[in-house]
Amino acid sequence: MFLQICYLNLYLVLAFLQYTPAIDIWSIGCIFAEVLTGKPLFPGKSVVHQLDLMTDLLGTPSADTISGVRNEKARKYLTSMRKKNPVPFTEKFPGADPLVLRLLQRLLAFDPKDRPTAEEALFDPYFKGLAKIEREPSCRPISNLEFEFERRRLTKEDIKELIFREILEYHPQLQKDYIAGNDGTNYLYPSATGQFRRQFAYLEENNGKSEPVIPLGRKHVSLPR
Repeated sequence: MFLQICYLNLYLVLAFLQYTPAIDIWSIGCIFAEVLTGKPLFPGKSVVHQLDLMTDLLGTPSADTISGVRNEKARKYLTSMRKKNPVPFTEKFPGADPLVLRLLQRLLAFDPKDRPTAEEALFDPYFKGLAKIEREPSCRPISNLEFEFERRRLTKEDIKELIFREILEYHPQLQKDYIAGNDGTNYLYPSATGQFRRQFAYLEENNGKSEPVIPLGRKHVSLPR
């Protein structure tokens, strides 16, 4: 996930007209290139450096492609940039399978319109004998309604309540008590002093045998769901 986020940089920098699946195709292309070399493809340290690295490899984009860039500063920089010719992928990735380079060049097309869809990429000759389209059907786009939670305005108290409810997910009985409106004192765990007293008492009563894995006085253990 971290790599994919990093490789969305082209769109964070250029801000093309809208977020489309072509952005994810670009990310896959960058990760694919890193698999070939073991190094980040565009390790930019700033917006300008990032654009320089991209155009050093892919060449300066056409005027039509630049017109689709919403970021005004990036658009002006690309427009004023000296003409760069693309570097042949055979030079950038020497020794790589020609089929790999053909696919990679499609994935890393500067203009989103020139990139393949996921389905088209799977039909690429590089995946012959591997991809099974019937096992990899296309999914419907996620409805915007699935992201309604991002539009909700939360107060500090709302966030505290949500965190508390999340904690209670790991303690079923306490969660039931809370939902039922029981007194909040029921949710307090014993103090450290009381815990040690119970541990010593347990050792005395059981001839020094180790206590159970779950400390006495605690009914539930926090575990990932």
